Amino acid sequence: RKSVNSFERIDDAIMGGISLSALKDVENKPYASWSGVCRTDGGGFCGMRTLPFVEPLSVIDKDGVFIDCRLMSDNEPERRVWKITLRSDSSRGEQVYQASLQIPKRLKDDISLGDNDGWNRIKIPFESFQLVRGPRLVIGGPKFNTTAGLFQIGASLSKFVIGVNTTELENFRPGYFDLHLQRLGFYEKDTEMTMMKNIDTPDTLTKEESNKKKPLLLKLLLPVARILFSEKANRRRSAMNILTKKRGLNRLQAILYGVRSRTKSIGYLPSLAKTLSIIAIDMFRFAISGILKVCLLYPLKLFRMLVKKIKNLKQ
Repeated sequence: RKSVNSFERIDDAIMGGISLSALKDVENKPYASWSGVCRTDGGGFCGMRTLPFVEPLSVIDKDGVFIDCRLMSDNEPERRVWKITLRSDSSRGEQVYQASLQIPKRLKDDISLGDNDGWNRIKIPFESFQLVRGPRLVIGGPKFNTTAGLFQIGASLSKFVIGVNTTELENFRPGYFDLHLQRLGFYEKDTEMTMMKNIDTPDTLTKEESNKKKPLLLKLLLPVARILFSEKANRRRSAMNILTKKRGLNRLQAILYGVRSRTKSIGYLPSLAKTLSIIAIDMFRFAISGILKVCLLYPLKLFRMLVKKIKNLKQ
C-alpha cells in the first residue's frame, strides 16, 4: 500500500486528451492493479510515476530495472507501447530517460489465473534508456548515467513509439486495460535487488512537499495549463466532436442536445444556466490560449529555431 500511495497519475489531459487511469492496491492480494481507459482523442497515453524521492535512489551498482507484471484485460500487449521512465535529476523538466518493454502474450487466452500464475519478469538494462522529450528522442542527448541516482521512476502505456519523429504504433489498441504489478526493482547481472520483504520502499515527498519544490516557472505555468487543459473541457470537446463529426449535428444543434440531456436530470433553467456558463468558460479558455500562443509559444519556437541555426553555423 505504501508503494501504491507513492505514485501519482500523469495521463494525457495536459495534451488535451481524455484518457484516465489509476494505480490501486488490490485488497488481500500480493499485487497492485494499474487500470484505466486509454483514448486517442486529443492524447493517447496513460501514465504514472512516483512522487520525487526524499533522497536520490542509489543505483550505481545496478545494471537495470525489472518489473514483474501480467496483462489481465486482454492478450494483445503488442498492440500498445509500454515504457519505463527514469528521471536522473531534480529539475522536473520535460526531458527524461525512457525505454520500451515487451510484455509477453499469455500462453492461454484465459484471464482466470491464480495469484501466482502468469507472471512475467521483464528486465530493461540501463543502456536501453534514451533521453526523450515527450515521445521524441533528444538527438545527441547524453547516455543515462547512474552516478547521480534516481529522482523518480514511472511507467506509461502509449500509442507513441519512441523515435526521432512523433510516430504512432500501427494497429494501436485503445480502450480498457488492466496490468497487474507485483514487483518493481533493480537487478545486477549476478544477483537481484527487489523492493520487497527485506528492502524498504524508498520514501517519497508528499504531494504538498512536491508542489513546494517545483521550479518557479513550473509553478507559474501549471495553473494556466489547468485552465487550458482541464479534463472536463477535454471531455466536452470530445463529446462535441462525436456529435458533429459522427452524428452530423452542427454546433448549435449539439449545444441544444446538451441542454435537453441535462434538463432530464436538473431541469430546464438550471440546464440552460449550466450551458451558458460552460460557453463563457470555454470562450475565456480560447482567448487565453490565443494570447499565450502569440506572447509565449510562438516566440519560444522562434528562439529555438534561432538557437538551432546558430549551432549549425558553428559546426
